[in-house]
Amino acid sequence: MTTHDVSVLFDQIHSYIRGQVAAGFANADAIVVSALDVFGEEADPAFLRQPVRHSVHEFIAEHLAEQETWPAITDCDRLDAAFAVLERDGILCRQHYCCCGMCGATEIWDELSAAQEAGLPVRGYAFYHGEDTEAAIEGDGLHLNYGALDGGEEESLAVARAIIARLEQHGLRTSWDGQWSSRIGILMDWKRRSSAVCPQMYHARAA
Repeated sequence: MTTHDVSVLFDQIHSYIRGQVAAGFANADAIVVSALDVFGEEADPAFLRQPVRHSVHEFIAEHLAEQETWPAITDCDRLDAAFAVLERDGILCRQHYCCCGMCGATEIWDELSAAQEAGLPVRGYAFYHGEDTEAAIEGDGLHLNYGALDGGEEESLAVARAIIARLEQHGLRTSWDGQWSSRIGILMDWKRRSSAVCPQMYHARAA
């Protein structure tokens, strides 16, 4: 590997790490493991481990410093609060859930079935996946998948309206055309506090 190749590789690694830190769902150790897994085929993980670990801690420190300038309540805080209420309403909510929509739409039904078997009063779901998180970080807003336990259109649309009502009650702006085929858009400024100091995973799945 040439010096140029190493430079390009570390640019890619740094971009990946920044994205993981900004996402806010993984602690430092998890980000190191993830980066080594993603880029381990490009170079010897033993060669990458120490610089990756150093970069992770450096970017987390930057992120924590930026947090000091944030408002007391961010859009991500509002989303957490809205999802907590929706859970109490019987709508299963997951954030940063799976790598993509297809995987998420499959796995959420396993969780719905488990919740139903446990006797929980679930009636629907909402989630966004890892690719959605990346888009939100880039400033493109967030989009939610949703649905009803029975899978019907009217019931699913009712779940969508309930989700939007709770999001807006918590101060988030939404965008949805009322069609079953359309996801719910949230116009938000992505600022999620680092899991380096708040390690709860908010039901996150590894992307």
